[in-house]
Amino acid sequence: MEYTRIEDVIRARGLRLVIVQGVPSPWSQAAKAFLELKQLPFLVAPQIPRQANEALYAWSGQRGGPVLAYEDETPRHHWADILHLADRLAPEPRLIPTDARDRAAMFGFAHEICGELGLGWCRRLLMLKPPMEGGHPTEDVAVMAQRYRYDAADAEAAPERIVAILRALHEQLRGQRARGSRFLVGEGLSAVDIYWAAFANMFDPLPDALCPIPADARPRFTNQDPLVAEALEKGLLEHRDFICEEYFRLPMEF
Repeated sequence: MEYTRIEDVIRARGLRLVIVQGVPSPWSQAAKAFLELKQLPFLVAPQIPRQANEALYAWSGQRGGPVLAYEDETPRHHWADILHLADRLAPEPRLIPTDARDRAAMFGFAHEICGELGLGWCRRLLMLKPPMEGGHPTEDVAVMAQRYRYDAADAEAAPERIVAILRALHEQLRGQRARGSRFLVGEGLSAVDIYWAAFANMFDPLPDALCPIPADARPRFTNQDPLVAEALEKGLLEHRDFICEEYFRLPMEF
């Protein structure tokens, strides 16, 4: 993958994606997987973690990634808006189910993975918790904590929320397998399968050959909480592996 300067991406036409550089941010990796799966051509620019990203902010109103822009339309940052745009530009393979019940289930589970106080949000709280609880966070950690609205009470409750979401996903997957489906919702691939595969790397990342996380960052992407470890069922990780092998471009690029 070749990065384009953010200033050039802002001036360009067509489809442009800004992703977090250097680590497998699951929001970014899911967005990139959507475009690659749909074979949509796009330029990609880096969002630099723990920096101000002033040009990105002036253009999109966001300092973080991902940001997806198409032609003169307003750049999109929210995970659901990115998904809707991808499905509009390339309806096949469809990632939003046409069946209303499946669609409701997909967006419900997707929110529990991607949304505020969801799986990724709570995992990020646990990453920030040790330096924040120590009382003397570094400047870059303090900036991240402010940007993502770190809250001590939410951080304390994060393991239980993560466990509840993981158990719900596992129960859904077991029910789907009993009905003969290999996917989390309905009879075929949907966005929630992609989301789960990307976000699972915040807990038990793929090996370096498939997900080359820098050595100093890999411990942050490896779960240490015993309650979460117990809820991270083998079947969920097997589903992550299946989706990554079949539908992601590997090794992951960031």
